[in-house]
Amino acid sequence: MIPLSDSPVRVLIVEDDALVALGVRLTLTELGYYVVGIAASELEALSITALEEPHLALMDIRLRGANDGVQVARRLWLEQGVRSIFLSAYADEQTMERVAQAKPLGFVQKPYSAQQLRTALDLACQRLQLKGSTDPSP
Repeated sequence: MIPLSDSPVRVLIVEDDALVALGVRLTLTELGYYVVGIAASELEALSITALEEPHLALMDIRLRGANDGVQVARRLWLEQGVRSIFLSAYADEQTMERVAQAKPLGFVQKPYSAQQLRTALDLACQRLQLKGSTDPSP
């Protein structure tokens, strides 16, 4: 487990829609998280993770390239020890069964509010024993 720290929680955003990714980055920054990078594909996610060592990833299911977010999340977890929170509009039974195999820290269905994202991140940080958001607002 990652030890408790006074430094901001380091988050990787894995999202192939640039506008959505920038919106998530802005929200995370406002909530006191540090975004290590944005990846639109598996290769980008693996590369950024190797260089920046995020504590966790926010993972979309539909990505550029051959592998989807479930496969990428599994690789990040198995190869680099980075767990994911899924952010997706896809929440059908088959997709959720696949998501469960990736051992997610959470799932937030799109569209979502900043508060829903904050709650999912704070719960994930508790599970990973990280400090979580530094934002004092309720």
